Amino acid sequence: MQLTKPKMVIFDAGRTLMNYKEINIRKGIEAYFPYIISNPHNYSIEEIEKQDDEIFGIFDLCRENRFEIPVKNKLRLLFDLLEIQLSISLDEVAKIEWEEDPVIEAVNHAAELLHWFIEKKIKTAVISNIDYSGTLLKEKLKEIYPENQFEFVIASSDYGVMKPNRYIFQAGIVKSGLEAKDIWYVGDKVAVDVLGSKAAGMTPVLYKNPRNTYQEIPENAIVVDDLMEIASLLTQQ
Repeated sequence: MQLTKPKMVIFDAGRTLMNYKEINIRKGIEAYFPYIISNPHNYSIEEIEKQDDEIFGIFDLCRENRFEIPVKNKLRLLFDLLEIQLSISLDEVAKIEWEEDPVIEAVNHAAELLHWFIEKKIKTAVISNIDYSGTLLKEKLKEIYPENQFEFVIASSDYGVMKPNRYIFQAGIVKSGLEAKDIWYVGDKVAVDVLGSKAAGMTPVLYKNPRNTYQEIPENAIVVDDLMEIASLLTQQ
């Protein structure tokens, strides 16, 4: 396959740059619980968690149809239903949840690849399906990869549409100031990342995260088992 060296590489976030080791809703609720200033029905942490689970399930239906509802909306519905008031804003509650709920670690060799791109003066960016805001995602990526030089970070929650919807990829193309053919997109899911970015005109790269299972992979797709293989491919160009 003849490859064209990219001017920019855009990454997915979850399971491409970040692995979620643990997701524990209870930890997030415990962290914001002290900020509750009105709880007329005396709901316990356990009762709030149960209602949170039910609401999250409703929002999952939106995701199945490729629409993203910001986590702030979920929190607003949760607190209004329970008649709970807090001394902090919904944005601050979302940040507390994001910091306390999931345990996140860097994907193997992602830091090395990002450093290699900096050395080679290849631009990088992120487009991710996530219900937390792009601002929080950008902060987390900076925490995990302090030297990153992402040109932009796009979260589906900020637009309301999710990959593989072509508009979210096209927004990235517009932000890049480049043509789609000059961009590689790296992600861990075939239907969402590979097919979506290919339809937008980018060159897709499938990163086979060991936490995923893969069945049908499109012919002629660029497939890597380790992120640093991307650097090897580009070195050969």
